[in-house]
Amino acid sequence: MFIKFLADNKVENVSLKEVSMRAGLPYRFLAKIAAVLKNGGILESREGKSGGYWLASGWEERSLFDLVAVLGEDKRLVECLSGRCELVRGRCAMRSIWVEVEKGLREGMKGIKLGEIKN
Repeated sequence: MFIKFLADNKVENVSLKEVSMRAGLPYRFLAKIAAVLKNGGILESREGKSGGYWLASGWEERSLFDLVAVLGEDKRLVECLSGRCELVRGRCAMRSIWVEVEKGLREGMKGIKLGEIKN
């Protein structure tokens, strides 16, 4: 929602306070997300009176997968794919299916550019 707000309003820079008020999102939540997105290269910022946040150059070409990874949500769909399942060393009939499902999901997200996401 934060990225969409910045993209829709085509602002050069905007304060988190303004985004919070206009988008109806909690300020503290936005501050945490903004820091993560900045560290991930999706946002840029400047401090001071004329400071604020804006979308980094090339943000439109970043993928949905990039965004999920930047936000730290690049996790496995099921435990057995993370290596923590006791059946991994044995024969698990479902593991190969989950591997293909996860592969398809990741590739699908990599194919969606942030600039293509509407509403």
